[in-house]
Amino acid sequence: MKTKWITPRTEIETFIPNEYIAACWGVSCNWSDSNQYEIQNGYWDGGNVSHAADHCGLSSNQVIIDQNEDGTADYMEERGTDGLGTLRCIIYNDASYNTLRDISTVKPGNLIFWTTTAGGRTWHHRGKVYATVSGRPNMS
Repeated sequence: MKTKWITPRTEIETFIPNEYIAACWGVSCNWSDSNQYEIQNGYWDGGNVSHAADHCGLSSNQVIIDQNEDGTADYMEERGTDGLGTLRCIIYNDASYNTLRDISTVKPGNLIFWTTTAGGRTWHHRGKVYATVSGRPNMS
């Protein structure tokens, strides 16, 4: 067997993530409080505007979208709705649902308010943001 001398060399690999968003938080709708809000403010519509633990109440149904792929959260959408498809979430500063809030200001521990709309109906959600990996805020 013949051997061949190869000059030693160093190769460096660059890590390029396929998902660059560092916003590692989750939020689920406090569906019980949200239902009370709908009833008290006249939005209930006989239960046509209601919240449920197995829909908006699941944190996995609220998804952060980085549309520009620049590492910044651009918006949030709700998935896993009761036959309504994917709904865009509009985030507000407080329970008056009047002043919009930039999603980039949302941090774990915040109580946030958001709406979703479909078929001429609007749902008023509220929920507390939590870190998805406790103690490691930049790891999803």
